[in-house]
Amino acid sequence: MKQEKDTPDSEAAEAEEQIHPLEVMRQAYRAMEITFEEDDGTIFTRLNLKNLEVHVISFGETDDLATIIVRLPVRAAPEFRAQAGEFLHRLNFNARRKFWEIDHNDGEIRLAAYTDTMTGPLDVGLFRSLLDCLVMHADTVFPYLTSVLSGRMTPEFAADQAEAATASMWARDEREGEE
Repeated sequence: MKQEKDTPDSEAAEAEEQIHPLEVMRQAYRAMEITFEEDDGTIFTRLNLKNLEVHVISFGETDDLATIIVRLPVRAAPEFRAQAGEFLHRLNFNARRKFWEIDHNDGEIRLAAYTDTMTGPLDVGLFRSLLDCLVMHADTVFPYLTSVLSGRMTPEFAADQAEAATASMWARDEREGEE
């Protein structure tokens, strides 16, 4: 007799058990006591970091991608977009789960993380870790980005400095976590 592995009923039950990524994001923001707004399946919030204030946009679907976007408060002027693009490209080299992006039409700069929710559900711990990673990274890199945007540093030098600052930040974070 032939056994069926997945029936429509078992697939529906499994989908009901998974918490929708938006609900996970809501739970995480509430647990972190971060106020947010929601509109049409997207969550918006502002976070004040050490060096800047960012806009965070979160959205996602079960069996697709969950996305967190940290939009920076600066735009690259047309004459510095190529340099900013090179700087961000250098930062993306060997990146995992996070990607710097620049909109060459208007100069908007953002850092995004994409998480596959097809192979496993998004949970509060993963969402919080990704959000922490993004905002800490954006805050650390921001001074070097502004140096590129103002022409004070070359993209190559600024990326080297940003990577060193990021490595130092992660090492400091690990030491604090061990205490």
